[in-house]
Amino acid sequence: MTETDGGPVARMRVTNRGTDMLELILEPYGSDHWLRPGETFVVVTYGFGDGDPFEVEHEPATVTVHLDGHGYVTDLHGDEIDCAHGRPDTGEGTTA
Repeated sequence: MTETDGGPVARMRVTNRGTDMLELILEPYGSDHWLRPGETFVVVTYGFGDGDPFEVEHEPATVTVHLDGHGYVTDLHGDEIDCAHGRPDTGEGTTA
């Protein structure tokens, strides 16, 4: 997906300031993107309506971003980050 598909564009940085891995979930897609301590991702949404482009929920070790439109996750250089990026192996904890 790209922004050229139309509509307004909004960006929000998500930074992991903790010492453990942080799971970023992008809804309504259910995609997961894992940030290492000190890492920053950018959530991009476009084509949203008149409301707020993002709704954010925080739980221990997880941030969920609900989009009002289409969207994706990038690094700070604008390169798209795929679902499951940095996901711990099965049985591995979320500690870095």
